[in-house]
Amino acid sequence: MRPIVRDVDLSPSGERLAVMRLLGRGENYAVDVYETDNMGERPYTLGAEHMDIVGVDWANDERLLIRTRQPVEVPGRRVAYNAAGVGAPGRVKTYAYKLLSVGLDGGAWVELPSKSNIARFASETVVQRLYSPAVVHRLPEEDDWVMIEWLGSDDVGTEVFRVNVNNGRSEPLFQFSSSYFGYGYDHDGDVRIRSYVTPNDNDIVIQFRLKGESEWNEWIRYDADERRSLAVLGFVPGEPNQVYVTWAKDRDTEGVFQYDLSRLDAEPELLFATDRYDAGGVVTACISQACVDGDEDPGLVGFYYVGDAPTTYYVDEEAAALQQSIDAALPAGTFNAIHDRATEDKYIVIHSMGPKEPGRYYLLTDRTNLQLLATASAIEPGQLGERQVVWYEARDGMRLNAVLTLPTSGEPPYPTVAHPHGGPQSRDSLHWNSSFWDEWPQLLATRGYAVLQPNFRGSTGFGYEYFAAGDRQWGLKMQDDVDDGIQYLIDQGIADPDRLAIFGWSYGGYSAFMGSLREPNLYRCAIPGAGVSSMELIAKEEWNYRFRDVFQMTRGGLSPLALVENVNVPLLLVHGDRDLIVPIRHSDLFSLELDRLDKPYKYVKLVDAAHTVDTLGFQHSLDFYEAMLGFLVNDCGLGPVSAIQ
Repeated sequence: MRPIVRDVDLSPSGERLAVMRLLGRGENYAVDVYETDNMGERPYTLGAEHMDIVGVDWANDERLLIRTRQPVEVPGRRVAYNAAGVGAPGRVKTYAYKLLSVGLDGGAWVELPSKSNIARFASETVVQRLYSPAVVHRLPEEDDWVMIEWLGSDDVGTEVFRVNVNNGRSEPLFQFSSSYFGYGYDHDGDVRIRSYVTPNDNDIVIQFRLKGESEWNEWIRYDADERRSLAVLGFVPGEPNQVYVTWAKDRDTEGVFQYDLSRLDAEPELLFATDRYDAGGVVTACISQACVDGDEDPGLVGFYYVGDAPTTYYVDEEAAALQQSIDAALPAGTFNAIHDRATEDKYIVIHSMGPKEPGRYYLLTDRTNLQLLATASAIEPGQLGERQVVWYEARDGMRLNAVLTLPTSGEPPYPTVAHPHGGPQSRDSLHWNSSFWDEWPQLLATRGYAVLQPNFRGSTGFGYEYFAAGDRQWGLKMQDDVDDGIQYLIDQGIADPDRLAIFGWSYGGYSAFMGSLREPNLYRCAIPGAGVSSMELIAKEEWNYRFRDVFQMTRGGLSPLALVENVNVPLLLVHGDRDLIVPIRHSDLFSLELDRLDKPYKYVKLVDAAHTVDTLGFQHSLDFYEAMLGFLVNDCGLGPVSAIQ
């Protein structure tokens, strides 16, 4: 189900608080605006029945930035087919997004940028109409202006504008060349980083320019086939020519390095790394009075990474002490992140998550008074299953990580569901994640099932060797890893070998397709959600952008549709008809082949749902969950099951 509260944000001064709240079952999100020093007063609510709000932030203390979504039909076969004539003719069901600005009284809704103020690209109906501009800089010296990127076609390139939040008036700044990617901005909004791929030797080259200069210089060159990619995290506060990056330079796991772009002959400084998990980023905060006064940028206070759960390693004593005081005041075992903070830390918003905590937002006032603002779910932690990290050995000896959720009732060995993640360049960890995927393992756990989320080879976060081991292993070693995780649970006496199923979404749906046709088969049934059924089809459908082949070198392996005759268990197919990442055609074609071969299956088509979970409304979830739980009992024979207490 969609979270009750999806976001909480302080205005720049901290005087007001915006809460993005679900109005009710089957309804859209609205934004409640509070006076922060008087949270007991009734808020002003922004939104409407026809407006589905999907994001909120502050432009300044008087105006909010609202991102909305609405269902549309557009010409063509698929979003991002920018070139004329690509794809079969017709109309495609999808979603269009808009960026709007609104005053606190709910009046003067303004689209950013104003359509009457800007020349549109020829491909507007299939690109700009669907994607709202992305705010890339707040321009703090100009309260009424923000800097945005607006997606263009492969030929035209993305444009960057200054936009007035009061009237939508835009001023073009520059246009990105479609020959480059990975543009990066500094604290002042200047473009300082870009990358390109060399046409002959397949190298990725990262370029930079020094502050105040226009000339681009080569910085780093590496072989795209190695995929030890460098990610620029941002410029070092107070040092306009130094940057933080994550990179697996001379390491297996990625670390955080600091580079001085004015001294390329100097070795970068390794600031943080662990031997088991990739570093994720830097944590900055105001740690000086000059910063509080606005005369200095926030400083480095720590580093972030995801181990068994999200973790912050602090290097600043004051920041560490604040975190320790927050952790001491909240339930043990939760990850309590500083989600937002206002000038002088008068107000701090904390987002708390945990293995059994879907999310709570707290307001910390004057670093002493802590109050609960909102919960993301009506489910209480005591109702949910226990979660733990396990490591197991694959059949070829590789050590693999997984998350195990135990059922809330019953005795082992349990009926068990393998639940591989999407991506596949992603991973699962102990804590409830912000994308809301973790609802599904807990849904199953409260009905008596154990759930294993294997981080098969090709998953991210565990180092280069772990990731690279999944190259072109779709349906092969990556699928072995899923099965080997279940076999580990059987050997441990946790999983019942006669009551096993596999369920996944996106790449996990692909894995469920493959899990329906292996021989011998561990599973009694398979539930592919939004799954890739044809490797050939997904390659044709993918966004036709210039660097596609370089960034999809890891994909390759078996195609479930080509092996459909081997299906040997019942399937439940689930797919949204507005899915443009993995179009519903993948499940449609597979179902037609199952019909032809007279193999047992059921099919739930989610009308007006897209690929991401946030497009699944109350009725979608209700239909999906009822079908899945009934299928596991009646078609798969995994019962008996229990109901949530």
